[in-house]
Amino acid sequence: MNRPELDYYAVLDMPRSASKEQLTLAYRRLAVRLCPHRDKKYEQDFVPLAQEGKLTHLSPMSEIKQWAYINMAFDVLGHDLYRAIYDRYGEAGLFEGVMLPNGYFPPYQYHGDHMKVYEAVFASYSPYANLIDAVTNPPSLFATREHGIGVRHKDTNTERIIHLSLEEVRTGCVKLMHVWRQEIVDIKESRLEKRKHTLKLNIQPGTTAGTRYCFKEEGDRYPTTIPGDIIFIAADKPHPVFERRNMHDLVYRYNITLCQAFTGFIFFVQTLDKRQLKIVVTDVVTPGYQKIVPCEGLPKCRNLDAVSAIKHANKRFEDFGDLIIEFNYIFPKYLTPEMKAMTRQFFTEFQKHEQALEAQEKEHLS
Repeated sequence: MNRPELDYYAVLDMPRSASKEQLTLAYRRLAVRLCPHRDKKYEQDFVPLAQEGKLTHLSPMSEIKQWAYINMAFDVLGHDLYRAIYDRYGEAGLFEGVMLPNGYFPPYQYHGDHMKVYEAVFASYSPYANLIDAVTNPPSLFATREHGIGVRHKDTNTERIIHLSLEEVRTGCVKLMHVWRQEIVDIKESRLEKRKHTLKLNIQPGTTAGTRYCFKEEGDRYPTTIPGDIIFIAADKPHPVFERRNMHDLVYRYNITLCQAFTGFIFFVQTLDKRQLKIVVTDVVTPGYQKIVPCEGLPKCRNLDAVSAIKHANKRFEDFGDLIIEFNYIFPKYLTPEMKAMTRQFFTEFQKHEQALEAQEKEHLS
């Protein structure tokens, strides 16, 4: 869009740091003076803005144009998502549409009903408000030679499972999802054709199973209905080495012998991002023992809403789950009589040594 952009904050005569409550009060102050439907007998109660010293760059315009501008400005700035997109991408991004972390945001279009904005702020503007809305904003209709005239109803949503490997979850990725949908291919809306359509999924690092990516009204196009949404639901793909636990922790299982369990050992683990971790175990590995390596799990996905995701788009969060190592014992399948005798002797000496240590501790305490 190669045109100067409108400063919605300047329209309401407020700074960009203004809170939503401050913007609402600014709109109310302007709207009670500029609303063309106010009762004429109350005009004398309002001091003209020019006499208040509140002149803005809209002041040279007629009150009708100023009325239109303040309603459009508040329709954007009074909506958290619209405001976040406007603050980050400007009016061009708002009108052209942008790709957000949770799906595509379609181009914004002001509905043009100034009194609808006024009513949302002041609660009501007329006892006939609902009737007027039905006339000024009628439901979406269709008119075809085959089906006549009727109200468009939205089709059911389409849900699909998208399987993600733990490597993709660890680093994040972009998925191009190809879907086939019915599309209208002529002006008369009488001929349909199945065509391939590509949707772009931005998978954030640490995305959890069950995360939903919604593409609004990207389903089949029919003359008599509103397209349904296409929703992709993330699911974990089984991994040959690791298992996800507690959303962001990774579990790794390592086989050890009884000798290793008693005497300690060293081994290496290859992480999802191809690094080698050196694991040193000096403790006796008893049943249920776990070795926890902090911050070597999956990144913690913050699952921000669209507004927060835009505000934190350039921030990098280094927050990870843990790597939990569990051990499986490998028992010998066969022992010779000599090996059994040596094992009995070992445990006999081991018990004598333990008893001697316990006796020394009691003497020391007494």
